[in-house]
Amino acid sequence: MSDEEVLKLSYKKPHHFGELFNRHNKRFLKIAQRALRSKDDAEDVVQETFVKIYKYGKKFPSNGGKFIPWANTILRNCIGDQINKYKNKTLAINEEIENTAVDFMSIENSFGNVSYVQFILNKIDGAAAEIINLRYILGKSFKEIAKILSIKNSTARVRIYRSKKIFTEAYKQYNNYE
Repeated sequence: MSDEEVLKLSYKKPHHFGELFNRHNKRFLKIAQRALRSKDDAEDVVQETFVKIYKYGKKFPSNGGKFIPWANTILRNCIGDQINKYKNKTLAINEEIENTAVDFMSIENSFGNVSYVQFILNKIDGAAAEIINLRYILGKSFKEIAKILSIKNSTARVRIYRSKKIFTEAYKQYNNYE
């Protein structure tokens, strides 16, 4: 049975919506996690995506519309909404990064609505970006980061220190026009 048929059937028998969830959850989660670099945020975005799919599914075009492009658009919009939540959020930046990067959130990237910090995070190693995201964007403590990553507290501190250096180098690399 096609995705379109399952969606239509799920309004008569809601348990069928679980089949759509099972078909697309892993793929949506992978896309969201790659974009957001946070498993928790990715899970929230995927959940919101499925809520919107169900909510607006009755309006889904039954005259030949394809489910996957429509669902991908909803996912992409939910990811954008999540990124925008962080765009204007004040960062708790320590002195080392603050001295290097002045004010991350005031420097806008020319690539649309993505903040400059997100631009730099996308350019650095995934693990380093995740650490910076956890510590400075989400405001997690060393202890919380250690728990999330299943590492020792001292290891979390070392990784944060190294990630700051990587971030600072990337920042300098993309700001060599000064």
